[in-house]
Amino acid sequence: MTYDQAKANLAGADSAIASAQANIAVVTAQRAEAESQIHSLELQKAKAERDLSFTVLKAPFDGVVGNLAVQDGDLVSPGQRLAALVPIENLYIEANFKETQVAGIKPGAKVKVEIDALEDHVIEGTVESISPASGSVFSLLPPENATGNFTKVIQRLPVRIALPKSVLESGHLRAGLSVVVEVDSRTGTADAVRLAGK
Repeated sequence: MTYDQAKANLAGADSAIASAQANIAVVTAQRAEAESQIHSLELQKAKAERDLSFTVLKAPFDGVVGNLAVQDGDLVSPGQRLAALVPIENLYIEANFKETQVAGIKPGAKVKVEIDALEDHVIEGTVESISPASGSVFSLLPPENATGNFTKVIQRLPVRIALPKSVLESGHLRAGLSVVVEVDSRTGTADAVRLAGK
């Protein structure tokens, strides 16, 4: 009798072990499914964050918005111009000197700047760089002189002139102002230029 009871207890224990092992397999499968769902949800979250980031327009630099062409609720298309951003504190002068005037101009040279908008106020700038080519090389339709119809035209080279930070922070300068510059070099030339935004 005791033997039969022990045998029955053993059979019950064996079936409990088999049931536990089956439960382990089920729980392992459920865990794998849950991990797969977590991964899928993380991908959905990343996509939602990326889609949300597409609704935010970020400027590449600090500045003042001008010529705003969009209002709240407007539908915009990719590539549509929405506004103009002018970097008031990062302005520079782009002086287009004749090719015969740039021989003595070098980066670091001091420049006397007279701005029409600031009468009787001379600013000292610094030559930052000289363009590697004339403006005509970078134009949409560069001239082609191989046709036999050659007329020598004096080209202009853009020279970038940096302005002192104190002048830029004053807030008196605007992009597009007319100025006259005089470079402290052997040529000592003066040339009318336009103030451009960086």
